[in-house]
Amino acid sequence: MILGTAGHVDHGKTALVKALTGVDTDRLAEERRRGLTIELGFAPLTLPGGQRVSVVDVPGHEKFVPTMLSGCAGMDLVLLAVAADQGPMPQTREHLAILSLLGLKGGVIALTRADLGFKPGVKEQIRALVKGTFLENASMIPTSVVTGMGLDALKYALAKLVEEMSPPEKGGDYRLHVDRVFSVAGSGTVVTGTLTGGPLRRGDTVQIWPGDRTARVRALQCHGAAEEELLPGSRAAVNLAGVGRAEVSRGDTLAPAGSLILAQRLDVELLVLAQSPYAVKNNSVLHLHHGGRAILCRCILLGRDKLEPGETGFAQLRLDTPLAVRGGDRFVVRFFSPVVTVGGGRALDPEPQARGRYDQTRLARLTHLAAGKESPRREERPKEPTPAPSLPGADPALERALCALYRQAGLEPPTNEEVEKAFPGKEAACRRAGRALADRGVLTPLSPKVRAWGESCEGAKAQMKARFGTGVFTLAQARDALGVSRKYALLLLEYWDRIRVTQKIGEGRRFL
Repeated sequence: MILGTAGHVDHGKTALVKALTGVDTDRLAEERRRGLTIELGFAPLTLPGGQRVSVVDVPGHEKFVPTMLSGCAGMDLVLLAVAADQGPMPQTREHLAILSLLGLKGGVIALTRADLGFKPGVKEQIRALVKGTFLENASMIPTSVVTGMGLDALKYALAKLVEEMSPPEKGGDYRLHVDRVFSVAGSGTVVTGTLTGGPLRRGDTVQIWPGDRTARVRALQCHGAAEEELLPGSRAAVNLAGVGRAEVSRGDTLAPAGSLILAQRLDVELLVLAQSPYAVKNNSVLHLHHGGRAILCRCILLGRDKLEPGETGFAQLRLDTPLAVRGGDRFVVRFFSPVVTVGGGRALDPEPQARGRYDQTRLARLTHLAAGKESPRREERPKEPTPAPSLPGADPALERALCALYRQAGLEPPTNEEVEKAFPGKEAACRRAGRALADRGVLTPLSPKVRAWGESCEGAKAQMKARFGTGVFTLAQARDALGVSRKYALLLLEYWDRIRVTQKIGEGRRFL
């Protein structure tokens, strides 16, 4: 099982993990210099009953909430640290809300720094905070890493909780949200994450989502021990053969080919936290956190125009980059600016219809999905776009020919004029077919004179975001990363500038 820490900065999470496991999870020099957890930390913990759990230690500072969220993927239990001399603080509340949204079922509360004394009424404040949450009946144990107070009692409480908890589900396909990537001399690329779903074995072929690259599992480890197979609920280090360090990033997902849906839109059940400082209005821009990935999305509310704090409703999240998901996945959303956690929920339909905010049939279906009475739709996707019927002068055969031409050209397409010349005598029909395919999103108009295959453009965006994140990159770097000429790299970047996917910064650009 995976035991995660949670709590406000400087409330002693990392010191408590070290006292329990003997491992200092602050491995970076900057973390030790500042006395502040910046990155995720990991340690094995053996409990009094012989149970072994993996501890994920997360940052507590508000600036690192996205990192904390990436460490929550696959957590089973939580160790909530609250300083006895201070009581609940802002990130105590935010972390508790996030874990509730992600569906955690149990945990223990550690009253840390008990050797410094107790703030008057601190236990009552904590009980009031966790009332109505999954920690409402959790054990609360005063502890001190200085005197050793309560450490044994904390281990026994955790052991009892592990015995009572159901083991992680082992059905279905494995999935691992990547939270670290590094290279090992002589071995190559290694990724780490929490394994869920099903077992992962040495020799398995994995797909690196949201891209289409595959790799072979060369070796597996759990907390430094080599393994032939890892089960769900394990912390996994996976040595990948066939991919370079730059081809996989935090936020990517390892899963079997065909086991996930690469979604551009999600119909979801959305809960706005009662303590949210903002309502969520139709067409709001939000930060979406799913697994280890954080992306921007536009929230289209279904059946209403606003969700007030404490309310639950249905929405469609329109994503700025494709996301690899399954129906039922949980997520968290944070306000665009200022960045605060406002809510979260479950993905109900990863292949939804695009329109119909007030469509009663759609709303009824989402109600059934939310109640677990219906499975998300999985329609067979055509290998190439189906030509539209419902138009005068349409030429389905010509549209199919154009699709084949543009698909093969990828990110280096011919001009519209060159395409028309490839179909002598059908220039006018070719213009109509090109406009129709662009209107349906099959082709992407990079400029008035050039269209490109839409899936190639989306793949390029995902590839660039995975490589550069929110960092600044140059035209030359984009050209090299995409393997195209300067001319086509510039066309693509200028198109992204126009639709506000990227923003120019001096001689460079960054993704918004």
